[in-house]
Amino acid sequence: MYNSIYDSLNIGKKVIYLPSCHSTNDIAAELVHKGPVEEGTIVITDNQVGGRGQRGSKWYTEPSLNLTFSIILRPKFIPVAEQFLISQMAALAIYDYFSFYTNEVKIKWPNDIYISDKKISGTLIENSIQGASISYSIVGIGININQVNFSNPRSTSLALITGSMASLEVEFSKLVHSLDAGYLRLKSKLQQDHIRLSYLRHLHGYQQTISFLLKNEIVKGTVTDITKSGRLCIKFEGKNEIQEFGLKEIEFLWDK
Repeated sequence: MYNSIYDSLNIGKKVIYLPSCHSTNDIAAELVHKGPVEEGTIVITDNQVGGRGQRGSKWYTEPSLNLTFSIILRPKFIPVAEQFLISQMAALAIYDYFSFYTNEVKIKWPNDIYISDKKISGTLIENSIQGASISYSIVGIGININQVNFSNPRSTSLALITGSMASLEVEFSKLVHSLDAGYLRLKSKLQQDHIRLSYLRHLHGYQQTISFLLKNEIVKGTVTDITKSGRLCIKFEGKNEIQEFGLKEIEFLWDK
């Protein structure tokens, strides 16, 4: 059972625990549609059987070993054209959480977290737009904590990083505090450019030559920037112009 985080300012004051569910994002969306729900409410489960990831992928996790939860936010202060700020905030908060354990943390665009080139966390953000504002945002997060066996060799967990099992309740509290601090920064107009710059600084491939798969061809390039709408800016070797890409338009490759 996960406790509410009473000393937070926005996120986690109300926690809804489900032993098992199809998708915490779907449950969170149902709560929003049924009526008023407190901002920062978290839906968490020990067994998510239909978790979703970016690009229509699935998020598989072993029951009772990891953290899978969704946060309901109402970031009406963020312009629709700049909604990627929510993704950047969440990625940075999770980055900060893992930075207490290792200095090998990187953000992989748009908001996956990798440690030593292995994925440890994924985030799926689903925004509901009404007119010129964001009605609500559901931030779904999956964190590998105690799982040690993965079908994908490019995956890792906190247990594999630290060499010991962790308390899910304790790690949940730490993570929520980091997300709460991140959301507080997001609410400050003065902090939003800092969020963008920090995200870029910790981004895999930023000012570093890496490999990509583009139209079935392996190419080398360098991430130069992220647009306010979240498009990835890359300068390829042998090219002068900088090109922009959205999700599904380009794929990162790993050199080792």
